[in-house]
Amino acid sequence: MKIVRTVSLALVCIAVGIVVGFTLALVAEHHRLEQNKALVRQSHDRVWSEKDNDAALAAAQRIYAKDFVVHNPAGGSTGFKEFFQGITENRADFPDWSEKVESIVAENDFVAVRFSSGGTQARDLAAQPGVQPFIPNKSRAVHLHEIELFRVANHKLAEQWDLWDGWEFYRQLGLYDPDQWPESICAGERNR
Repeated sequence: MKIVRTVSLALVCIAVGIVVGFTLALVAEHHRLEQNKALVRQSHDRVWSEKDNDAALAAAQRIYAKDFVVHNPAGGSTGFKEFFQGITENRADFPDWSEKVESIVAENDFVAVRFSSGGTQARDLAAQPGVQPFIPNKSRAVHLHEIELFRVANHKLAEQWDLWDGWEFYRQLGLYDPDQWPESICAGERNR
C-alpha cells in the first residue's frame, strides 16, 4: 500500500510539474513575443515618426542591431550607419513623415506588421538608377500602406523585408497619370 501511495504521489508530482513547466514556458514565450512586437512599434513611433534626428538616432541605437539589414524594392541597406542615413534622407525628403501601426503579429523570431505611412514632399527626389527617375518637388502629400517583416536577434531588430506599392507612391507624387497612361509615361520618350 505504501508503494502504491508513493508511486501515485510521484505521478501527481510529475503531472503537476509538467503542467506548471508548460504554463511557465507559454508565459515566457508570450512575454518574448510581446517584447519583439514592442520593438517594432517603437521603430515606427520613436524612429520613423520622430521629427528630431537626435532623438530618432538615440531610439534607433536601442532598437536596431549594428549589422541591421534592410531588403526593399529600392535596394535596401546593410549596417546601422547606412540604415540611419536612409532615415535622415527620408526625413529631409518628407519632414512630416509619420507611420501608424495597423496590425502586428509575431511568431518565433519574426514580427510582421501592416502600417500606414505618409508625409509631404519637401525637396526634389534624386534619380535612383533602376528604381526611380528624378522627381521634382511639387509639395505633394503621399499616403501609403506597407507591410514589413522583421527578424529579431538578441533583443534587437536584425533584419527587415519591406513591401510597399511604388506605383501608388509615384502616382501620388505626380510622376504619371493612370487616366492618361500612355501620354504621361511615354511623353518623355516622344520628346527625345
